[in-house]
Formats: sequence, structure tokens, C-alpha cells
Amino acid sequence: MTEPSRRTRGVQHGPRSRQVVEAVRAATLAELARAGFTGVTMDGVARAAGVNRTTLYRRWPTKAALLADVVEPLLARYDADPGTGSLRGDLLALMTAIRDNAARPEGRALIAAATTGAPELGELVRAANARTLGAFHRALARAGERGELEGLGDAEVIAHLVFHGVVMWEQAHGAPPGDADLDRILGALLPGRG
Repeated sequence: MTEPSRRTRGVQHGPRSRQVVEAVRAATLAELARAGFTGVTMDGVARAAGVNRTTLYRRWPTKAALLADVVEPLLARYDADPGTGSLRGDLLALMTAIRDNAARPEGRALIAAATTGAPELGELVRAANARTLGAFHRALARAGERGELEGLGDAEVIAHLVFHGVVMWEQAHGAPPGDADLDRILGALLPGRG
């Protein structure tokens, strides 16, 4: 007599599933903080989250997929435009969001993982940068519609300089940029624009 084959149920949805997702996200952050991206193992995350490895692999087949899921709420913050009505106001709001997101555990995890140069993170890093830069591009496009880009130069370069100016500040100065630092960055890029 043959035994019926065991079938997995696939990705589940509902309250228990949400609890599992949150437990795995928290465990992933804890493991990233403890061991760094290269030291994280799926076994370690499963153990820390109190779930089976099959549960983990069913939803997140790789460490990169785990990290992508952990940082998604951060990246979603860039989907909503600040809409302050001015170029300076929009850029300052986005710069503040980047600084604040980088200070969150998820943000620190993404930045630390990105600096490892792990090839499996290439697509995630590119997607995160594109999504964040997209918010700057939209702000600059709205400013162009309002006539605020006269004499400013290349909007693509401005977007990159503002974004990377905030991201790299902590590495260069040992602390995230304060509000006055954000104003200094904007002042250098938008001279005479308030």
C-alpha cells in the first residue's frame, strides 16, 4: 500500500500568517544586526522566528528575498509625494525621510547589507535606489511644471547629488545629517532659492 504524498499548502494568508511574517521580519533584523548579511542563515532566522524552515522558504526562497521584504515598508514611504508646493520643500521632505529611514533598524540593515557587495543583493540595491530616486525625479518634474528649474542645470544630477549627499553623510561625518546639514546640502545645490 502506498502512502499518499505529503503536500504543502503554499503561502497562507490570515491572522496567523501575519504573525509569522512579523516574527520573521523581526528575526531577520535581529540576525542582520547580530551577524551582518553574510552571516545570516535561513536556519538562524527560522530558529529566531520560531518557525520551520519550510515556512520560511515557502515565502522567502533566499536571504535577498527576506531583506527585500523587510525593507519594503521603508521603500513604500517614497511612493507618496511630499507635495509641499515648492522644490526646496519637496527635496527637504525627501531628504528628511531618507535620513530618518536610514536610522531605522530596517534602513541600517539595508545600508549595511548593500555595502557588503554581495552579488545576490545587486537587484535589491538597484531597485531601492531607483524607487528612492524616483521620488526625487517626481519632485523635480513638478518643480519644472511650476517653472522652478530655471538655471538649475541637470535635474538627474541634482536628484543623485541630493540623495547620495544624505546617504553618504553618516559615513563621512560619523553621524546622520542634522536639519542644519540638510539645509547646507540644499543651499549648495539650490543657491539663492530660499
